[in-house]
Amino acid sequence: MPHPFLKITAIAVTALTLTACVDEYYNQGESYKNDGYYPRPGYYPPPHEYYPPYDYDAPRKSLVKNCQGKVREKVRKRIGYNAKIDWGKTDIYNSARHEATINGKGKGKARNNGKKHQLYYTCIMNREDAFVRSARIELDNDGHDTGNGGTDWNREAARACHERIRQKAQRNIHQQFSLEFTGQRLTTPAERRRHVTGEARVKVSGGSGKIAYDCKAHVNPLRMDSASYRWTRPLPSANSSSNHAEAKRQCERHLNDKLRSKGYKYIGIVSESVHNLKHDKRQVMLKIKAMKNNKRVVETWECRINPRTGKLFKLKKAGY
Repeated sequence: MPHPFLKITAIAVTALTLTACVDEYYNQGESYKNDGYYPRPGYYPPPHEYYPPYDYDAPRKSLVKNCQGKVREKVRKRIGYNAKIDWGKTDIYNSARHEATINGKGKGKARNNGKKHQLYYTCIMNREDAFVRSARIELDNDGHDTGNGGTDWNREAARACHERIRQKAQRNIHQQFSLEFTGQRLTTPAERRRHVTGEARVKVSGGSGKIAYDCKAHVNPLRMDSASYRWTRPLPSANSSSNHAEAKRQCERHLNDKLRSKGYKYIGIVSESVHNLKHDKRQVMLKIKAMKNNKRVVETWECRINPRTGKLFKLKKAGY
């Protein structure tokens, strides 16, 4: 007859073995000695080599519950605080030493308009206490419904992009122009991200050019992360006589503003000449007469400018 102590020991070992096989996909409740974290079998690290000693993980149902709670908050912010979610399949696996990843899907329904959205979500969890480190959701058919009055974030992102590109062009072209957006492509690389690209035509008095633009925006709330453009067809070259006249006109305006700021009065242009430089630049030499400190002065000023873009490179008195 077996000894009573041996029988009790055998029952306990069997119970522990069954408990350890709760879920092979998500290893719930295994000790640090046999969880595969250490490089070789039979190696038991001393206490100073692991901290804290997480011998047991949170139950699977606690991880899923906390994840879905955080997902529910995000969905309600997107499609309305009275939204209802029908939870679908959920997969969970150990993704790191003390980390679990949950992937799931479901359907979110906004009660104010009855619109349904397919939901996909991912949560990164602490295995020990079921804390949600991060949660990410993807909702389809939500570009025109974000739960805050039906804002079309695609349209708002494109509008903000066009406005930012227009502002950048105004700072760089330095002359009167019109901007016509002729093409646009919009993608959604992430939940609240929009990527807007396209082309535009720039028209000035001497002709037109084309640019390609690129914008990245964060939506709900709207924020521009970056905006830039490049010339695909530059504005007309400044080799014609009309651009010589434009260079004179722009240099005269800059010089007049500078002289008045220095106290010059009764300014008049005596003579001027234009010389071609590299990269569409023009050198304009202007001889002026004016009154300064109650004395009549005659001076020659040098102006270097790109009449195509209106950018001023140099404006100073000749010989200085």
